[in-house]
Amino acid sequence: MALSKEDLHLERSFWAMSPGDVSVLLEVPEGGLDVEEAERRLVYGRNLIGVSGRAGKIKILLSQFKSPLILILVFAACVTIFLHDIKDTIFILFAVLINAALGFYQENKAESALAKLETYIKERTRVVRDSRDMEIDSEEIVPGDLLKLTPGGRVPADARVIRSNDLSLDEAILTGESLPVGKSVPAVREETELPERSSMIFGGTLVVGGVGLAIVVSTGVNTELGKIAELVREQEREKTPLQEAIEKFALKGSLGLLVLTLALFIIGISKGLNLLDMFLTSVAVAVAAVPEGLPIAITVILAVGVERLAKRKGVVRKLLAAETLGSTTLILTDKTGTLTEASMKLAEIISEKPSVTVLELAMLNTDVIIGNPFGKPGDWQLSGSPIDVAVVRACVENGIMPKDVFAKNRILESKPFNAKDKFSAVHVRTGQQSRWVYLGAPDILLKRTKVSASRQQELLFKIDELAYAGHRVLGVITNDNFIGLLAFHDPVRSSVRQAISDIQRAGVRTVILTGDHKGTAIAVAKELGFAPSTESVVTGEDLRNITDEELDVLLAQTNIFARVTPQDKLRITEAYRRKGEVVAVTGDGINDAPALKGADIGVAVGSGSDVAKGAADLILLDNNFETLVEAVKEGRRILDNIRKVIVFLFSSVLDELILIGGALLVGVNLPLNALQILWVNFFSDSFPAVALAFEEDGAHLERRPALVRGKLLDREMKFLILVIGVATSFFLLLLYFYLLARGFDAQLVRTFVFGAFSVDTLFTVFSIRSLSDSIFRFNPFSNRYLVFGVLAGFALTGFAIYLPVLQEILGTVALPPLWLGGVLAVGLINILAIEFGKLLFRAGRKF
Repeated sequence: MALSKEDLHLERSFWAMSPGDVSVLLEVPEGGLDVEEAERRLVYGRNLIGVSGRAGKIKILLSQFKSPLILILVFAACVTIFLHDIKDTIFILFAVLINAALGFYQENKAESALAKLETYIKERTRVVRDSRDMEIDSEEIVPGDLLKLTPGGRVPADARVIRSNDLSLDEAILTGESLPVGKSVPAVREETELPERSSMIFGGTLVVGGVGLAIVVSTGVNTELGKIAELVREQEREKTPLQEAIEKFALKGSLGLLVLTLALFIIGISKGLNLLDMFLTSVAVAVAAVPEGLPIAITVILAVGVERLAKRKGVVRKLLAAETLGSTTLILTDKTGTLTEASMKLAEIISEKPSVTVLELAMLNTDVIIGNPFGKPGDWQLSGSPIDVAVVRACVENGIMPKDVFAKNRILESKPFNAKDKFSAVHVRTGQQSRWVYLGAPDILLKRTKVSASRQQELLFKIDELAYAGHRVLGVITNDNFIGLLAFHDPVRSSVRQAISDIQRAGVRTVILTGDHKGTAIAVAKELGFAPSTESVVTGEDLRNITDEELDVLLAQTNIFARVTPQDKLRITEAYRRKGEVVAVTGDGINDAPALKGADIGVAVGSGSDVAKGAADLILLDNNFETLVEAVKEGRRILDNIRKVIVFLFSSVLDELILIGGALLVGVNLPLNALQILWVNFFSDSFPAVALAFEEDGAHLERRPALVRGKLLDREMKFLILVIGVATSFFLLLLYFYLLARGFDAQLVRTFVFGAFSVDTLFTVFSIRSLSDSIFRFNPFSNRYLVFGVLAGFALTGFAIYLPVLQEILGTVALPPLWLGGVLAVGLINILAIEFGKLLFRAGRKF
């Protein structure tokens, strides 16, 4: 009789039941569920916890009305209603709605991009179904599935342990216990509290040691973690430190500008100007002076950047990581799979025993899943660690089938490979004989054998010879008997040498960290264009014999660290960071997690463990170093776009204050009214600011330094904003005085200033596309989003000047062709001013 949904999700004290009783209750055959039964049980619910940190569309829309500036506008609208000024009321409320719509569009786009990233990373789990191992998406786990537990894997659901070999888990996510917790098969008492249930493992926890087998008893929201998640469904979205820094920066600048705005209001009233007109003008200036869209624009830039990178097989798990990537100055990379293809081929067997014997013993230490076991052996899809896959493939190519080897050799106990010991071991029974079989670093395993000193020297010489030829060498021993050496060759990725050269030109240094033999590391480094000598390579043994001060001296001249342990890797990472480097570290194993956490940017490869991925900020889905290089370049592009938005939004931030304040001090009519200022701020300039997020031209980025932490503005940005921006504002003010003095119609002159005020920022954005290169050195129209945004801004300005209905609302008149030409001339002068500023800085860098 098939189990029902109620049977599957009924809560029971599984920890107090024997493994046999659990198997009977959940109807689990010895070889695991068959595929059809697993699919049937899946219809009762996928293994998902329905909690999302993402904001919904309604929440995003409502949040647009929480902005203090929007509240100021709403207050202004209420005042105009009270004074029966219906025209201004309608316009202000329309501006509020348009601003909310634009803010919603930008934030929703960012949220959609981040949500899309989650689809790139699929948690995979090893299970036993139909009497064979397979790997499936974690969300497809069902009650009754048999989980295979290995170090580095994340537990996908609550399960009852039925086999344990030194199994231990990190349960901090659930219980807060920082130390690993041992797990065993015997049942515990029913009243045992959750942290003491040694016969159970729980979803979300991590396997940190040993191996085991467990029956899934609860999935999704029925797990212990799912129950907690249901209690905290509403989560506050975290702001990245970058966003917080920008908001603080904007707040400080805005407070100063608001004080000046208040001064404008007081001066205007003292000059006898209309109270309502001065109030609305001051509100408009205040709103225009504060770049309320900056935090949202930065979020969009980051989201667009990480989405673009995801298409290149690099998944950024946190928005902050995208910004830090652009500041990276050093990459500490492992070798296998990142610099090399991770497609190791057996090159040579060194043994006095038959090759078949050496390969069979080596295979006993492998843990590989055959994706299509019923196909031809040559077409098998093997998944597992690169070295395990290489051993199994070498065996198959020599006619040695896994099922035959494991049929005649019964595994009694196994010890997985770990970075400290650098070998794996299995205790096997073959017939009536039992023995330990070891596979791993040959120089370390030789020390465990009874081989004579002379023979050891001979073998060590051979190991060095193979290693310096670029081979990965494994040793095989049984108990204390030397069996043989296996030499594998893993080709360097063809694109890596160029990628390292490219990133070096961008000011980012690459250092190799590997657990491999010193000779293997040197051979690979030479293929990549390094020029290492034997003396310039530091080994793990060297590291353990030097102080931190001595290590600091070695860092500048060392490009290779060989035979390093995870502790060494963390120590090296911390040493480079002490010297002021912004460090990216790659890793794939559970033992790499400390270094990944300790780095500024932790980079995990897609084939790595869940522990490594959980500690990382960036995941390389294709395991390729070139993808990491692209990620750093993308980070530089993101930072450059952030600079552009800041300069664009702040370059005209003093315009209104100078124009209005100058007119008040001189005692002439104001050149702009409140509605004109709001029109430019909320309509004409909005589209180009959004379009800057889609800047892709990064050829010049390698020559531009990374953003200094804690400083949003460099000297060049300050010059463009404060010197050039203020100068062009005064130029427009003086032009206004001159035209009035010449006796031209005041309304015509004010319309001219309005048009010039609107158009000069639209022109400016093309020059701002590069903050260092001349506009004549790049195609200013290559960003089609920016072109459309500027055209929209021009159209809106034209509507404001030439449409009768808007003329009535905004107080404008149609400009004759000659005056329109003057408006365009002001925009061109603004571009020339910015280009002059960039020229001064380029000249300064040369001297």
